[in-house]
Formats: sequence, structure tokens, C-alpha cells
Amino acid sequence: MINNIESLDKFISLIPIIKLSIPADLSIAICDLERFVAYFPGDTINLNINEGQPLHKEEPLYLAIQENRTLKSDVPAHFYGFEFTGTATPLHDQTGQVIGGIAVQIRRQSELKAIVEQISESLSQANEQINNISYGVSSLSDHSQELLIQSQQAGKDVENTTEVLSIINRVADQTNLLGLNAAIEAAHAGEKGRSFEVVAKEIRKFSRETVASTQNINKTMLQIKGITNQMANSIEKIAAIGQEQAASVQHTSTFIEEIKIMSQKLNEFANKL
Repeated sequence: MINNIESLDKFISLIPIIKLSIPADLSIAICDLERFVAYFPGDTINLNINEGQPLHKEEPLYLAIQENRTLKSDVPAHFYGFEFTGTATPLHDQTGQVIGGIAVQIRRQSELKAIVEQISESLSQANEQINNISYGVSSLSDHSQELLIQSQQAGKDVENTTEVLSIINRVADQTNLLGLNAAIEAAHAGEKGRSFEVVAKEIRKFSRETVASTQNINKTMLQIKGITNQMANSIEKIAAIGQEQAASVQHTSTFIEEIKIMSQKLNEFANKL
């Protein structure tokens, strides 16, 4: 068996080779039945065990020797400032008698685990915020599309109004012509046509006022149409930008979700260390 050794001194001489052959940062302590006789700290794990330091009765290594069995335990970070897994194994001489023990400590990557968990939490929060932004951008895009449709409809309404004004203008022209003809006929009628001449003048006056009003209204409607067209162009650009932003946000959300999955896998790997 591997824990049947010729002597503690010869076994201690092999520890540097053992540490080099194991691809992990670990510390190794060797003891006899009463005290530590050698300690080999790791690069990142050092329990500050001194040669000649007595064994404490509550130490796993002492219990392993007394019970003649291997013990394994996870030591929390509040004992030494970092978390590690330790094994305590009794050592036997060639006759099977317990002559000491070996304790091996491997640091658990709790810092890595904490960092990964923090990254995962941050990614979850970021993804939640991006989802909210995505909803807002999508809603803005929808509203922009509605505004675009409404502005286009407003442009059509302005064109219809312009057509109506054109018809009114033609009617006014016809009315003016009718009033002119009536005035001519009233002049031919002499005294009998004077009252009718007054009516004809009023008709022509109303016709001219109608033409002037329709021209002003048409001018105003053309201005409204120009503004409406500008609004439609602006809204169309806003809608296009909103759609691009929504697509970008969706790509970002997908990318963050992939990173989150990788962090979860990294967390699982950290738990195995």
C-alpha cells in the first residue's frame, strides 16, 4: 500500500517530487504521532505550520492517526482566510504500525466562484434592463409606425381638401360669371332691372370673396401639406432608427445570454475545483 513506508524521513524526501508531479497548487504536512515534522506550503495556500508544532487533538490529522483511517473535510474560509479541501491519511511502517500521518490541502477556487456568480448576477440584471429597453424601443417603433400612417392619412386629407377648394373655386368663378351676365341683363332692362342689378352685384361680390377665401385656404393647406410631408419623413426616419435599435438590442441580449450560459458553465467548473 502507498501509506506503508520505510521511514518518515525517506518519505519526506519524496514530497518535493510528489508536489511537482501533481498539476495542482497544494500544501503537504507530515507528522509523527505527536507533532509536525515537515511542511511544504503551496504558492497560494499556506497554513503556516511549523516544524515541531504539536498536533492538536481536534485536528483531522490527529483523528486520522488515532482512528487509523483517511479523513476528508472542506475547511471554510473564515478559518484561514480562504477555502480549501483537506485530506488526512495515517502512515504505516512495513509492519503496518501507524508511525505518523500526511495531510494534503488543496485550495478551493472560492474567489473564482464568487467572481463568476457576480458576473452571472450582473449579466442577469443587464439582460433584464436590455429587455426593458427592447420593449421600449419596440413600443416606440410601433408608435412611430402609427404616427407615420396618421401623417400619411393627413396628407391625403389635405389633398382631398385641396380638391374640394378647387371645386368651390370653380363654382365661385361660375357664380361670378352668372352675376356678370345678370348685371348685363339688368342694365338692358333699365329701371325695371335696378333691383335685380343690386342682387347681381352682391352675387359677384360674394363670388370674389369666395375666390379670395379659397385662395387663402388653399395657400394654408399647401403649407400644412408641406409640414405634414416633413413630419412624415421625420417619423419615417425615426421608425427606421427604432427598428435598427430594436434589432441591435436583440442581438446584444442574445450575446449577453450566451455569456451568461458560459459563466454558468464556468461556475460549475469552479465548484469542481
